Amino acid sequence: MKKGTLLISCVFMILLAGEGCGVIEQQIAINSITPSQGSTRGGAEITINGLGFDSGSTVTFGERQAEIVSVEGSQIVAVLPSSGGTTGAVDVTVDNSEGFTITRQGGFTYASLLAVVNWQSNDVGLLGVNSEDQTLTAAASSPFSPQGIAPRGLAYDATDDLLFVTNGNSQTMMVFDVTFADEKLTAVAGSPFAVNAVGPVAVALDNSLKLAFTANNTSSTISIFSYDANTGVPTLLGTKASSGTGPLDIACDPGTRLVFVANDTTSTLSVFSYDANGTMTEIAGSPRGVGGTNPAGIALDHARRLIYIANQGSANMSAFKYDAAGALTNVAGTPFSSNGTTPYDIVLDTTRGFLFVANSGSSTVISYTYDSTGALTHVASGQTGANGTLPMALALDTEHNALFIANRGSNDIQVKTYDEAAMLSNAGNAVGSGGTGPFNIAFIP
Repeated sequence: MKKGTLLISCVFMILLAGEGCGVIEQQIAINSITPSQGSTRGGAEITINGLGFDSGSTVTFGERQAEIVSVEGSQIVAVLPSSGGTTGAVDVTVDNSEGFTITRQGGFTYASLLAVVNWQSNDVGLLGVNSEDQTLTAAASSPFSPQGIAPRGLAYDATDDLLFVTNGNSQTMMVFDVTFADEKLTAVAGSPFAVNAVGPVAVALDNSLKLAFTANNTSSTISIFSYDANTGVPTLLGTKASSGTGPLDIACDPGTRLVFVANDTTSTLSVFSYDANGTMTEIAGSPRGVGGTNPAGIALDHARRLIYIANQGSANMSAFKYDAAGALTNVAGTPFSSNGTTPYDIVLDTTRGFLFVANSGSSTVISYTYDSTGALTHVASGQTGANGTLPMALALDTEHNALFIANRGSNDIQVKTYDEAAMLSNAGNAVGSGGTGPFNIAFIP
């Protein structure tokens, strides 16, 4: 293999001495890589400018080969391969059909982000996540304005790198374009967008159909939007009564085209089907009592068709199975104790069958395991302090068994890791949320 760095030296010697290098068949070099930072998921087009590229050229990022989009003598466009969830710098290597190769050491950086909505300071924080040690670092331009009051709802479209934020006290929804190259959130044109209702506190997405649903707490309605995959601009399609009062959370299963709504005041769960146009139809038997009081958080296991609900008023969690038509069946043993007070949010590691609940009142996080039946088993050693006060929201990096905790009382984000038995350990570093009153978080790999 002929190294590009040696060839460049040889060309330099010719310029100086005019002899002694022989005939150079091909030169190869990397002059620039744009962008030089991107998502661990891959998928972005990366432009490499340099010398000596040909139709037989290959590009690797670390040890992963990229798909080539186009090649000309001085430029290659390639699709960034996934890093498997690992962050950090990797070497970029280009080989051509003549056997020449060039490597730019640390030429590309894989990144993961954590978005945080700060309810009291009316902003959105953005943190970089190091997958090796789970340390968090605030993005240089963080925080960002949602152009509204009391942001609470948060959802991410990983296909189009769009972040949706609902502003609870200004009746609007903000949409941001997420860019990894500079770790920024950029408002899409026309933001923020009216939801035509009062108190939007949660949002759920169907990424495939490009539909967004907001739960509007004060007006007890659901707003339905379609949104453009390229621009991110949403269009309000209409509103639907939530069939209960005081909805606090909403979840969507795109595979079955079902929407689930947790109604806090009436302690019920409403279930709706929807079509490709966003038209919603309530399922027979909806709404249904949750078997607890003041439901606040919903988590879905789409593959097993399980739904878990955190009931903040009764300090327990409800569990149901649902079929493709949305009919609900109680999981044996439901409701299950949250082993703390005021449970507010739930997250699932669906691959391992783990559930984690944030008990806001007791400032604890509790681990459970579950199987295909949906029954929860408390992990005796899985209880841990949130290392902060009033934990309101949780997010997972399941590639690295990392759990992120938003503590509204202490205005910080904590990180824990969990083992294959769902037992939790402290990890990373506690960092400020970028504002005050962190209420929701989303992991953006």
